[in-house]
Amino acid sequence: MSYAWDITIPADTRCENPVVQYLKLHKGVITRIEIKFAPGPHGMVKVRIFRWETQLVPLNRDQWITGDNEIVRYDLYYPLTVEPYELKFVGCSPDTKYPHTITVRVNILPESIAYASLALGKLVSFFKKIFGVR
Repeated sequence: MSYAWDITIPADTRCENPVVQYLKLHKGVITRIEIKFAPGPHGMVKVRIFRWETQLVPLNRDQWITGDNEIVRYDLYYPLTVEPYELKFVGCSPDTKYPHTITVRVNILPESIAYASLALGKLVSFFKKIFGVR
């Protein structure tokens, strides 16, 4: 299942009072999070994504994802097994003169498919290593 949200961060939104939006999902395993920055913010729009109070994106706490005309991708296996099935988007844009829209995409697979895919990937990597394939 794929989810997508366009989230607008108003001009000059301070990090002390950020835009917060809860991204409603379904039970499963998050396998990818993408954050799309359209052209224009020049790294001045900052984004974080949390599960409860645990910061998932970026992994280094107290830091932010920034960008300009790019998609930032995170491949991960993060199970959502306890309700509420949601992530928290936090964004700010200090010192900007225009609002900016950030697109967040989340891919979720059922647990059985996500873990089978992970196991298959590890098996392929194992055989590549044995046979010297890069």
